[in-house]
Amino acid sequence: MEKEYKEMTFTLSAEQVKKFSEWSKEKQLKSTAIGGGYTVCFTPTGLGDIAEVRCVDGTSIILTDYESF
Repeated sequence: MEKEYKEMTFTLSAEQVKKFSEWSKEKQLKSTAIGGGYTVCFTPTGLGDIAEVRCVDGTSIILTDYESF
């Protein structure tokens, strides 16, 4: 029996976008060859989604407010 897959959509709140924007401005990262220097990762959990942004320089920031869980 084949498993049916549903569509999944992840979003960042305005507060999370602001937090990422402030963090990325501090980094002053130059564009990479393909234009992207960040990867946004979402990890679904039973309590809510964890949002993390990883930079090509090896650093990352968690955008999730754990107090909201």
